[in-house]
Amino acid sequence: MIFLIRLTILARLLTPFDFGLLAIASLAIDVLMRLSNFGMTTALVQLDDALPEHYDASWTMEVLRGTIIAALIYITAPFIADYLMEPRVVNLLRALAIRPVLDAAASIMIARFSRELNFRALVFLQLPKALVNTILSIFLAKELGVWALVIGTLAGSLVYMIQSYFIAPHRPRLILRLDAIRPLALFGRWVLLTSIVVMLSQTILRVVISRQLGATELGLYYLATSLAFMPTDVANQIVGAVAFPFYSRLQKNVQEVTLAFKSILISVAVLLLPISLLMIAIAPTLINDVFGPDWKGTVGIIRVLLVVNIFDVLGETIAPILNGTGHPNKILVIETIQSIILMLGVSSLISSYGAVGAALAWLPATVSSQVMGLFFLRRILNKPFSGMFIPFISIGLVSLIGSLLAVGIDLLLPGWIGLVLATTVGILVIGGLLWILERKFAIGLSYGFQQAYPPLASWLGLTRITG
Repeated sequence: MIFLIRLTILARLLTPFDFGLLAIASLAIDVLMRLSNFGMTTALVQLDDALPEHYDASWTMEVLRGTIIAALIYITAPFIADYLMEPRVVNLLRALAIRPVLDAAASIMIARFSRELNFRALVFLQLPKALVNTILSIFLAKELGVWALVIGTLAGSLVYMIQSYFIAPHRPRLILRLDAIRPLALFGRWVLLTSIVVMLSQTILRVVISRQLGATELGLYYLATSLAFMPTDVANQIVGAVAFPFYSRLQKNVQEVTLAFKSILISVAVLLLPISLLMIAIAPTLINDVFGPDWKGTVGIIRVLLVVNIFDVLGETIAPILNGTGHPNKILVIETIQSIILMLGVSSLISSYGAVGAALAWLPATVSSQVMGLFFLRRILNKPFSGMFIPFISIGLVSLIGSLLAVGIDLLLPGWIGLVLATTVGILVIGGLLWILERKFAIGLSYGFQQAYPPLASWLGLTRITG
């Protein structure tokens, strides 16, 4: 919600060109971050018997990584700007180069919170970071333009780093012992290779948009992806962050892992399908009346990417279970297939359809990765999709009904009033129909809902129904 508020207000205060400059500046840093992501923190969460020296070795590697990236960005900033044909990003690049150092210097004991499923502590870390970033960016936007986004990002990272040592106290030591690094690197190598593959596809995508269409179109695409992928980002933060350490604990019990997977998959579907279909329905009014006419070109991009979200419901549950059960190499295969198809289609589709073409390229890439994910899940789990047909069909049909009602209200009442009423009615209709179906016919939603939200499930009277 904080991110949505931030995005909405900044879209009114800044231009697509400002967002395009930030996207270009962030590109180089994201490339180097992924090229050097050795997966140390992920390995700490997955490792059953992590010792203090493992934590110190991981912290050391992350700090070295952040420092090297900062130095490379500072030195090569002019060359990067020349290649991307936007000289105004040189100083932006050099300022943002500080972020990897700040992120890496945070207390490594944060990884233990994930391992122990202590997400209350993680909230107290993430919330101040998000608030500081949002408040500063909005407060400075009118005066400083794109630099407000840079200052907000750096201030948020600084607050996170300082606060991490109060919430997760630790006195880090520089350790470069091979015996401490080796067990983390064996798992992390697959994370590194996966990061490289994802980085290549994302880099090519942004570079092609920037060079063929310019910074303004890249800014439109940047905001569209931020808004359209927000539901999947939320699902990843809520479900993925919890599921990975949870699967790590259960990895030797296939039956328990399978039950957990079904519960999580239904929870993700209940979250993503209704939100994605509702956003498709109200996208034109949302952009024109909330974000402003400057962003009108994002409507088509957003709608295509929301369709990608719908196809990617399964994808949001695949990575945590493959990582948690010790199969990160299979994530590499999935990401490689998706990236190859994405890169093959992006250039021609952008030439024909502009920034919308970049969104269209995601469709065949996502569908192909889902097929490969299904193949791997069937080999790891015990009948992972048995009994899932009726819940999924029910969620899809109910979400479609709610979205069609939202479209009708939006057409009858244009503007803010229609937007708020359409969204409210859509959510109430979808939630009400799902509740009725579950109460009357026990279609299979209760078990996952009970696991995710036990107090709310009890209040709704769903706890008496077995999954």
